[in-house]
Amino acid sequence: MKTAAAVSKWSGQANKLMDKLSLQQKLVALYILIIIIPIIIFTVYYTNDVYDRAIHDIRNKNENAMEIEKIIIKNNIETIRRTAQMVVSDMEFIDFVKSRNEANVDELINFKMNAFSNVSRLQVNNPAIENIRLYTTNPYVTEMWPILFSEKRIMKKPWRSDVVSRNGMELWWFDQQTEDVLERLPSQNMSKISLLRELDYPKDEHLGIIEINMLLKNFFPKMFGTVNDKGSVYVVLDRNGKMIRNYHDTFLRDAGIKTKTLKREFSKFKKEGTGSFEFINNQTPYLVVYSYIDDIDSYMLNVISLEDLNKEADKTRNIILSGIIVLVLILSLFTYILVSLLLKKMYLLTDAVKRVEKGEFVFDEDITGSDEISELAAHFKRMVRKINSLIADAVNKQAAAKETELRALKTQIDSHFLYNTLENIKMMAEIEGQYDISDAVTSLGEMMRYNLRWKNDFIVFEEELHYIQNYIDIMNLRLDNSLVLHIDVPKELLDQEVLKMSLQPIIENAIKHGLSSVLYSRPGLIYVTAWKDGNSAFIEIKDNGIGMNEVLCEKLNNSIHSVQEKPEQAEGSGNGIGLRNVNERIQLYYGKESGVTVSSTEGEFTAVIIRMPYKSMKGGSGHV
Repeated sequence: MKTAAAVSKWSGQANKLMDKLSLQQKLVALYILIIIIPIIIFTVYYTNDVYDRAIHDIRNKNENAMEIEKIIIKNNIETIRRTAQMVVSDMEFIDFVKSRNEANVDELINFKMNAFSNVSRLQVNNPAIENIRLYTTNPYVTEMWPILFSEKRIMKKPWRSDVVSRNGMELWWFDQQTEDVLERLPSQNMSKISLLRELDYPKDEHLGIIEINMLLKNFFPKMFGTVNDKGSVYVVLDRNGKMIRNYHDTFLRDAGIKTKTLKREFSKFKKEGTGSFEFINNQTPYLVVYSYIDDIDSYMLNVISLEDLNKEADKTRNIILSGIIVLVLILSLFTYILVSLLLKKMYLLTDAVKRVEKGEFVFDEDITGSDEISELAAHFKRMVRKINSLIADAVNKQAAAKETELRALKTQIDSHFLYNTLENIKMMAEIEGQYDISDAVTSLGEMMRYNLRWKNDFIVFEEELHYIQNYIDIMNLRLDNSLVLHIDVPKELLDQEVLKMSLQPIIENAIKHGLSSVLYSRPGLIYVTAWKDGNSAFIEIKDNGIGMNEVLCEKLNNSIHSVQEKPEQAEGSGNGIGLRNVNERIQLYYGKESGVTVSSTEGEFTAVIIRMPYKSMKGGSGHV
């Protein structure tokens, strides 16, 4: 349901937007919908597909290359292991090392010529092997370079305790930029990988440690090769997370890829076996193909830059999009010219309609022809003539009807008031007795004299207030003085110009509809207040009657401001005829900005506010 509502709302907004566009704009929008958007979607899809296929090819190519590299690495591992095993299996060599007797000259010569030469020959026969070394704890064994050394030389090596704790299990160790154990050799780049094993012969007796190492450039030919792709680099992460790489290769440094960044990204996708992932560094995409080498418990990573591939995809996409933009501009130009030629008459008619909208009811364009626009122009010309005729008739009728309407309103108000007044006196005589008639006639006389003095439609606010006070006095004769009138009007507004008898219908309406049902339980209070705001004066008549709810209040306001086609039907109906008459009189004299507004809260109050222009009548109302 929410989806359907969202689609409906979006469709409505799209229709409103289309309605605001001109014909040229709609045609351009049509081009966008049927040409640009499909082409853009196709371009994005196509370039993304090409990009993905290119990455797939790069991934396959580098995975194959890494598998070949792994084969070479496994061969090197087997070479190192085999060499170590052959050394350990040479019992003559091992027996000499474990002997606890100091060897004489003949024994040393014999060892040198036979067992020692056999081990040396293993290194000579395997050029990839850099060193074969045995570090022994036997103090009776003399060091023989470059194979046999005292274990004291490696006591500070970080791997020694780890090797001893493995009880004969092999340990693979990477060393980069370290010095050789022979102090007489100069410091040089000895980056290498070593196979380390403890010799415990006889069993559980530490005899020494054997080390077979190979230079990393021989062990990892791809990493240290001189013909590597400039857009990629090989690195290795050992079991401790240490990175092994060719420091002469500046790929990572040039790309700004930090070691911790590469490790962090790799940790997200790390798993045994072979895999790959992509990441972004400095807004440049990279592909990483990795493989786990279980023999040395390390991962080999191939970091490949996708910058060139990404630039090529962007270049292709930009070329296509540029072509689309040029095409749309050309089509828009042709559309504008075509529409201008085909719809010239429509533009003339549109301009004429705009002038009529501004109040210039003149249409003198000569639009001829037999097409639909020409026919529409002819009908529009006749319509303008008819409007001019109707305006002239309306002005004449309005001038003649305004005075008639005012007289009818006066008669309606006066007769209604006099009828109610006489009815009140009649009820007073029947209920209260004749001794109060004189007072009632006195008040009524003042009111009738005020009413009959209609030389001028306007009067000062102070006299209108005196009139409604007389009206309240008469009503109190019938209502046991239960009505109380409170007047709070600033002195500056006592001279305000008001329409004669514009407040009495509102007071009468408040008593009849708001207070009549509550007067037997509490006093009826009527407040008359006034204030000035800018160029407007406001008069409020408020009662403490039964009030009304929001629905009835809104209905009453609508009735007051609506056009009453048959006022005679509304008379006495309780639909606000008195308030509507006051509102119509005020708007006839002061304009539509003035008028009557009602606000109410059920059970609390009803307030009628009159708005009119602020105008002081210094010197009185001009009555006779």
